Amino acid sequence: MNSELHPGEAADALAEIQQRQQQVIDRATVPAWYWWVVGALMVVLAVGVDTRTPLAIGITVPVFVVGLLAATGVAVRGQLLDARLREGLLDGRGVVAILAFVALIVGISLAIAFGLRAAGVSYPATIGCGVGGLTMGLFGPVLNRLLRRIMLGNRAGVM
Repeated sequence: MNSELHPGEAADALAEIQQRQQQVIDRATVPAWYWWVVGALMVVLAVGVDTRTPLAIGITVPVFVVGLLAATGVAVRGQLLDARLREGLLDGRGVVAILAFVALIVGISLAIAFGLRAAGVSYPATIGCGVGGLTMGLFGPVLNRLLRRIMLGNRAGVM
């Protein structure tokens, strides 16, 4: 039996490894629907806050918490069960991108809500969170693509 690896076989093996790595990264990516669900849950919570009744807050807070936990559980289920990311795939650039995204959403939501409240507009938190949720739904997939590019670049140790 010849144990020598031919260049074509080596290239095929390397391509297979890269394909499998890409599948793991794709499996670990947050699905696009998640951003819309979280955005909608933000609006639900804001409606409770704007309504300012114990009943509304008592209903919307648990809906927000349970909904967020359920959506997050479903979104990360594949990563927890099937695909484990190798340490180092998501580096400081990815962390900064995630933190900047969260700051953007929170900043937009709060700025609009406080501005509308100062202007005397009804349901300012709902409107602010509606805009923040829309921003999250539209730009969450953009964040996903950026994180995917970072991870694909880091899979071979390229920084």
